[in-house]
Amino acid sequence: MAGAALFLLVTVVPFIGRYGLWFDEIFSATMSRDLDLIVDMVRTQENNMLLHYLLLWLWMPLGDGSEAFLRLLSLLLVLLSLIPLHAAARRLAKNDAAANACCFVYVSHFLVLEHAPACRGYALAACMTTLVFWAWARAWQTHQSSHWVQAGLLAGLATWAHYFSALVPPVLVFAMLWRDGWKQPWKQLLIAITAFTLMALPVVLTRPPDGLAQIGWADVPDARVIRGTVWMLLGVDGPGEKPVLLAVWGVIAIALLAGNGRWRLGEGWRNVHAGVALGLVITVAVVLAESIWWQPLFVPRFFTPLVPLYCFVLGAALTLLWPWLRMFLVACVLLASVWEHWKPFTGPLPVSYWWRPMVQHLAADLEPHDVVITYPSFLRMPVDYYLDKLDPAHALPRPTEYVSGYYRQGSGVEPEPDWQRLHQISAGTTGRVWLIADEKSMASWTRLNRVHASAIRAQLLQNREIGFTARHMTMSVQRFDKVAPEN
Repeated sequence: MAGAALFLLVTVVPFIGRYGLWFDEIFSATMSRDLDLIVDMVRTQENNMLLHYLLLWLWMPLGDGSEAFLRLLSLLLVLLSLIPLHAAARRLAKNDAAANACCFVYVSHFLVLEHAPACRGYALAACMTTLVFWAWARAWQTHQSSHWVQAGLLAGLATWAHYFSALVPPVLVFAMLWRDGWKQPWKQLLIAITAFTLMALPVVLTRPPDGLAQIGWADVPDARVIRGTVWMLLGVDGPGEKPVLLAVWGVIAIALLAGNGRWRLGEGWRNVHAGVALGLVITVAVVLAESIWWQPLFVPRFFTPLVPLYCFVLGAALTLLWPWLRMFLVACVLLASVWEHWKPFTGPLPVSYWWRPMVQHLAADLEPHDVVITYPSFLRMPVDYYLDKLDPAHALPRPTEYVSGYYRQGSGVEPEPDWQRLHQISAGTTGRVWLIADEKSMASWTRLNRVHASAIRAQLLQNREIGFTARHMTMSVQRFDKVAPEN
């Protein structure tokens, strides 16, 4: 476990503050500045990851508000999650090798390395899963009603960290049924289910009616999305990791097919490891079917609460191998994950981290009489966030409202531009007009009415001319100057 923690620190810490916050991180930092903002968010937008916002609200006054400090909370949560994960794996696998392999696989998993240095709630969701996993393993072994109550309460509280945490208990119950059939402690399970329901009920009851609009950007998964998501759930997101993972599971499959006593898990196929594995497969398949026929939810990061359970399965499966082979394969997994995690920092700036350097350059050129507009309109949040850091006295202008409908801070359907207001901005502004736009070519952006950037640009050009343009992938910053009068 200590080695896994050290690996995580060495991998994550050198680059934890290298880039600025991306949009979702800025949303977390903005909403968590004040308790009233969290309450208003729950009332009008969404209550998913509520526990994350509350914890971040308590964390933010303790530091300097830098990117590294805000992300440090997630890193600490991942480190803490190693303790219950190791304890649960040791209880169920009954050997230290499986527990240690589980921890190493966990800290090398793509989704864990993605969210450990991120100011979002997914690290907390994974941490809560490890606590639920440990509490369930303890209750299943001790058969004490008090332990089942604690497991149920923790599972209910985990839904406050992320809705998908509600998928963890069904996987664990399926594992119980897979191993022992219908001979279960039904009375204690009923007590745990009641505790879970009572703890999770406030999240269900306080969900705002328009909550699904927050994930309106999610598209119905096609074959490419399904394939990519499955790879990410298995722990990889780069070409260097895929051959390693294929080799790991290939060797494990050979070990299972060998079928002799040395390669068995000790209980045949009716064991908790196989039960958890099948439960995960069924759960992911159900979410996929739901995403195709109703609300699309087949998004890789949403499955983060299930990652500790998958790592438990893989860690246990690795114990089927000779110790030297197991250590060699784990070392290959760790090296491949380090390479894929560090690789983005050696290339061009990822577009999601564009906000800090863009606003820094913008602030250097802004003048008090300028007007700033963003498209889509909710992108004013990252501009406001970094301008507040660079210009706390508000000497520089902030993004101006120009849409005809409700401004939603997170996401949702983009309101139609108020064309009369845009004309007034273009014709009546004494200073310059800056347009910051994101022009993605995605089905969801068409569906969410985020298609008017070109029309807004044309509206501004009726009274102005472009004096400056900077582009980075789908993002652009343009300055519109007044047309000089002809002599």
